[in-house]
Amino acid sequence: MKDSNSNEKYFFEINKDQYNLFYFKLKDKNGNIYLKSGSYTQKTNCLKGIRSIIRNSKNDARVIVEQTRDEKWKGSLKAENGKTRAFKTAFNTKEEVKNFFEILKKLSIETALIDNTK
Repeated sequence: MKDSNSNEKYFFEINKDQYNLFYFKLKDKNGNIYLKSGSYTQKTNCLKGIRSIIRNSKNDARVIVEQTRDEKWKGSLKAENGKTRAFKTAFNTKEEVKNFFEILKKLSIETALIDNTK
């Protein structure tokens, strides 16, 4: 998963669920999903969530790497407001989780955004 040009290989996608709530995903150009947010009532808050991921992933002190009961690995990110955002939990190794966070660190506000709610 290591990548030197993450802004070209990864993108955020905003969608609505069946309850008309907004959520975002981080995907790669092959369609693999790396994270999915919770639900937001407003698109502006969904966009703030994306910016929060980008900003907080740069701070190693906010990164949490844990092993699950089934001996897989998961990564979480603690935001400034203290809320924890969990990510994909099917990592096989601790190294895969760390590589995932290296990808997140390289994302910026220049990362592509596809808005499927228009």
